[in-house]
Amino acid sequence: MRIADRNVGGAPLVIAEVGNNHLGDPDLAHRTLDAAADAGVDAVKFQMFQADELVASAEPVLKHVPDNRFATQRERFRQMMLAPEVMASLAEHARRRGVIFLCTPFDTRSADILDPLVPAFKIASGDATNYPLLDHVARKDKPMLVSTGLCTQEEVDALVAHLPAGRSILLHCVGAYPTPDEDASLAMIPFYAARYALPVGYSDHTPDLLAACAAVGLGAVAVEKHFILDRDIPGGDRALSITGPEMARLVSDLKRVAAMRGRTPRSVQASETYGRSKLRRSAYTRRAIRKGEMLTLQDIALLRPEIEGAHSIAALTRAAGVVALEDLAAEAPLTSANSRLV
Repeated sequence: MRIADRNVGGAPLVIAEVGNNHLGDPDLAHRTLDAAADAGVDAVKFQMFQADELVASAEPVLKHVPDNRFATQRERFRQMMLAPEVMASLAEHARRRGVIFLCTPFDTRSADILDPLVPAFKIASGDATNYPLLDHVARKDKPMLVSTGLCTQEEVDALVAHLPAGRSILLHCVGAYPTPDEDASLAMIPFYAARYALPVGYSDHTPDLLAACAAVGLGAVAVEKHFILDRDIPGGDRALSITGPEMARLVSDLKRVAAMRGRTPRSVQASETYGRSKLRRSAYTRRAIRKGEMLTLQDIALLRPEIEGAHSIAALTRAAGVVALEDLAAEAPLTSANSRLV
């Protein structure tokens, strides 16, 4: 699977989730995009919604939101909306900065507006059971990154059965803002990968960098991390968002963790070659041996270093003995050239 010019499954795709940390201000949105690009992320993600179609009119502002100017969540969302022309300008800005532009649609109209602007769609956890929206986005025939926060296991099973298998990335997520360590449940990443045979990523709501790094160590192919230009900005996700220097550190750390993950099955690494010969053992004679003499294990010392061509220790322990094919000095390595297993 590819998202824009990136193959999914190599180095993790690092997504800076701006969300609504722009407060509805286009200039702040553009400055936040620049800061994310400067930090080295692969993608910058925003959200697009129609406030009147997203939340009931009397719903109070969410408890984790630090901005108390609004009486209701709908009123707040109305202030956070970015116009279609702003989204288009952000997409062009991202293209110029060499980062992927992504956006989460919360309704079909927003999905239609975003379709020419994004190479893939993100679906938020709250819409994991919103099958009309999922179906509408799926018909766009683009990759879909879908978060699983707030879900039961049965709901995730149903969600996966509903997704286009060849172009879907499942994101483990916990819908708590921020997420405490004991609820992060990172074991879900390899669990999802084994259960569904899909690429699995991580949408991180913890307040620092550790969980994202651990997620990549467990196989996450993408990491979404909330991003804010400055923590003094009263963004709704301020408590779980990181700033530019932290994001730059995360990008660097995730590359290292991905390199550390390596491959299976076990093989001798290039960096181990010297140590392997110096730290492994071979069979050596404990004393001088005459040609034709039979050696038992009592006549053999297992010493470092390992000698090329030496009889394997496993073979020696299975053999009745070793016959010398020539005179051997003490501490001579026993090889196929100077001795024979019997």
